[in-house]
Amino acid sequence: MASATGTRRWVENCAAAGLLAVACSGCRSCAEDKGTDAVPDARIAQPTMPTGMLMPSAGASAGAGAGAGAGARGVVRGKKGGAWVELQIARAADERDRREFTHWNDDSWFLSLDAVTALHEPFAKALPGFDLFLPRLFAPDALLKLGDELAAFARSASGESAQTANDLASVVRSTAANKQSLWVLAPP
Repeated sequence: MASATGTRRWVENCAAAGLLAVACSGCRSCAEDKGTDAVPDARIAQPTMPTGMLMPSAGASAGAGAGAGAGARGVVRGKKGGAWVELQIARAADERDRREFTHWNDDSWFLSLDAVTALHEPFAKALPGFDLFLPRLFAPDALLKLGDELAAFARSASGESAQTANDLASVVRSTAANKQSLWVLAPP
């Protein structure tokens, strides 16, 4: 009986070792096929979000404003509905765990979901743990970092993406200069 148990354990250990060897060689071959190292780049603060992942449907932005199609970019004001991310000035006593908001404020700035998708990496680098689907509070120091990240993004981008990043960098820097914080709020 003891030898049967010992033999079974030996077979299980060999099978586990074989599976581990296959799994490791698969990972190594994938890295070699792509010509990359198996070690991730530590400079990236958060994973980047694929462009277009959060594209609003055509119906979501219909009537949201003149010239605001599903893929509209830019920093705008005056939205009262639709698939727009709201950058709302925080109240002086706001805490990071606040979860109740009145949306569509007249003094808020708005970005299309497509624009925020394209700019996800600067947001994530400025505020580790950034998640578009949860309210995130950017204090003045995080806003300054966001302004720098957006400016760096704009230098490497072109067209509307670069313009949106530059416009947003101006907004966040002026907000930080006024010692104010901003909430980034997903569409309600």
